[in-house]
Amino acid sequence: MGSMTTLRQAETAATPQPAAAIDARWKLAPLAGMTLLLALPGIAIQAGLLPFGARVYALLIVSAICFAICRWAGFGLTDLGLGKPHRLQHWIGSLAITAAIAAVMLLQTPIFTFDSKPPAWLSFAPFYVLVSSPCQEVVCRSIPKLLTDRLQRGGWAYVVYSAAMFSLIHLCYGDPALLLNTFLLGVVWGIAYWRMLNVWPLIVSHAAIGILAFSLGMA
Repeated sequence: MGSMTTLRQAETAATPQPAAAIDARWKLAPLAGMTLLLALPGIAIQAGLLPFGARVYALLIVSAICFAICRWAGFGLTDLGLGKPHRLQHWIGSLAITAAIAAVMLLQTPIFTFDSKPPAWLSFAPFYVLVSSPCQEVVCRSIPKLLTDRLQRGGWAYVVYSAAMFSLIHLCYGDPALLLNTFLLGVVWGIAYWRMLNVWPLIVSHAAIGILAFSLGMA
């Protein structure tokens, strides 16, 4: 009788619990949903379902959806890294990161040929600095941190996921080199946000690097 009870206990322990498995899948659902949401515009553009010019509007719509969901879930501006940008060491660190990235980009210009033409600065620069860079940083840096923290998978798991999301939003360009470069940039900025939890310095860094990239014809 005792051996039979022991055997049943062992079988019960070895059998996966459906409720626990379902709960684990539900915890992963926000990450999967975020990935799909960021990938859809690029996939649609590459498939010819959306014009390339719609990428700007797609970014705004995706950012608005993500921000609205975060606010609905009870997250405040501080949770999104949008608290007061008051720590001097964050700005100094961001300046060093920006200078290092810019140096690498300038070293690449004699080696590679870039065919992209600079945009119309009067209309593009204000939008890129005031709208596009903040949206990308919140969506690709702040929100992935909230999602991975919820799964208790911060640290490098966050950095890799954040970098992948940053690469995904550039899928619309259909350029493998750009996807690789944005992933690597995402790793650098992801590590910085992991340490700072302050997105303001990264918004400025992103805007500066983006403007330099467009000036050099790299984007």
